[in-house]
Amino acid sequence: MPTVQLRTRVDSDLKRKSDSILNGLGLDTGTYVAMALAQLVNRRGLPFAVTESDEDYFANEYGLSAEQMVAAGKRMQAEANREKAAGRLRTINGPDDL
Repeated sequence: MPTVQLRTRVDSDLKRKSDSILNGLGLDTGTYVAMALAQLVNRRGLPFAVTESDEDYFANEYGLSAEQMVAAGKRMQAEANREKAAGRLRTINGPDDL
């Protein structure tokens, strides 16, 4: 099958980190890109979920600032701790805990 040369620019730190992971998997960047493109074609879409960050979601959905999100997280954690202490909430680490 004929091939074409694909050229792109990426951040050098990202390339170094990705090369390290790919080498550990026995792959090179070209093979990985070909695999990703094959999955794009097979799935007719991206082979991974594309989502916004939690910070962006809460800012867009609820209009919360970063500081408000941190405060809400602390309140939620405190409430969970109170519920655990009262025996109304338990930690599940695996199927045996169900």
